[in-house]
Amino acid sequence: MDKVPNDFLPEFSRALGVELTECSADLVIGTMTVRPDHANRNGVMHGGAILGFADTLGGVASALSLRGNDKTTTLESKTNFLRPIPIGTKLTGRCEALHNGRKTQVWQITLLREDGKPAAVTTQTQMTLTWESPA
Repeated sequence: MDKVPNDFLPEFSRALGVELTECSADLVIGTMTVRPDHANRNGVMHGGAILGFADTLGGVASALSLRGNDKTTTLESKTNFLRPIPIGTKLTGRCEALHNGRKTQVWQITLLREDGKPAAVTTQTQMTLTWESPA
């Protein structure tokens, strides 16, 4: 697997604290340490931050196969929240290809807590589009 530089990440993903550790055409692995500003009112990781991490990994995975001026966008994303994620936890996200076609890709992203237990599972569809800059 190849390491992809973290400057490949969008600014939003870097602000979340996402770091890429391994990348290939069928697998992207990243980490994110949960900070106090990622918390919900119950003192655990907010669902929006969880989705931000999962969407980052799905987007990176799709972007690795783009050609020319093509771009990728999330078409659909569904997450099951399985366990709370305490502040201070270093999450590991595994994004694995379920389908890698020319125009759509389907990814399964599993977010694992430090104890090895899955905290959330996202199934996401990414679409490839030919990019035209807005006028």
